[in-house]
Amino acid sequence: MREGLPSGTSFLVSFARGLGVGEQELDPLARDLLPPWLARLADAPSALGGAASLYRNAVRATTFGFIDHMVLRTKAIDIHLAGALRSGIDQLVILGAGLDARAWRLAALKNATVFEVDHPATQQYKQGRIKGRTPPTDVRYVAVDFEKERFADGLRHAGFRSDEPSVWIWEGVAMYLPVKAIHDTFEQLASLAATGSELAMTYRVPGVFPFGAAGRAAIPALFAAAGEPLKGALEPHELASTIAPAWDVLYDEDARGWQQLTGSIAHPSRGFLSERLAIAKRRA
Repeated sequence: MREGLPSGTSFLVSFARGLGVGEQELDPLARDLLPPWLARLADAPSALGGAASLYRNAVRATTFGFIDHMVLRTKAIDIHLAGALRSGIDQLVILGAGLDARAWRLAALKNATVFEVDHPATQQYKQGRIKGRTPPTDVRYVAVDFEKERFADGLRHAGFRSDEPSVWIWEGVAMYLPVKAIHDTFEQLASLAATGSELAMTYRVPGVFPFGAAGRAAIPALFAAAGEPLKGALEPHELASTIAPAWDVLYDEDARGWQQLTGSIAHPSRGFLSERLAIAKRRA
C-alpha cells in the first residue's frame, strides 16, 4: 500500500478486468477506476479496429496469463453472487474491495445493500475516480486496516444486519495477510454472518509458483519489493478444517475449474494455479 493510493495489485486487477479477453468479457467500468495512462492502455482495443484482438492477445501473452486469470476469477465469483441474490439475500459485503466495480455494473444488485470494506486510502481514491457515476444500489464504505483493526464493528455501525443472511466476497486478499489475520477474519465472519449466508473467497496454496525453483525464489521477492509481500497460504484441507465449525465448503477449485464453471474463452494458466476459489455456506 502506497500512502494515499490503492495497492499496485488493485490497479493490475482493474486493468485486467478493463482489458478483458474479448469484447464480451471485459468490464468497461474498471477503466474509470484506473490512472489515466493505464486506462488508455486498457481502452486501446477500442481504437485499433481489426487489430484489437492482436493487441489484446499480445498483452495476455506478455502477462503470462494474468489477464485470463482475472477474467475467470471475476466471472466465477459473479456466478456465485448471482445465485445468492436469486435466493433472496440482499446484503453483499466485499472484504478488501479495492477497485471492485460490481456495485456499479451488476443490475442484479439494485435491491441490495453493498458494504465495501477496505483501507481508507483506497476508498478515498476510488470515490474520487468513480465520482459522477451513480450505482444502481446502496453502497456503504467501511474503512479498515485488516492487519490492525476489526471490521465487524465498522460493519455494524454502517447498518449491516447480522440477523439476516448475507453474501461475502473476499477476493485476492488472504494471500497478503498472515495466517493469524486470516483466522481472525473467519472468526469475525462467524460472528456476523447469519445462517444461510454465503462466502466466496480466494486463497493461495503454499509452495506453488510458476517457473519452478526460479519462480519460488523470485516471485515472493518481487511482491515484497513492491511493498505487498505474500504472507498467508493454506492447503485446501486446512481451509476446510479452519472454517468447519461455522461453514460448509461447497466448492473449492483452481482456475481450471473456473473455466468449466463459466464457459469463458479465457484460458487457465499453470502459472496461477496456486490460487483457488472456495464457496462456503453458513450452517445453523
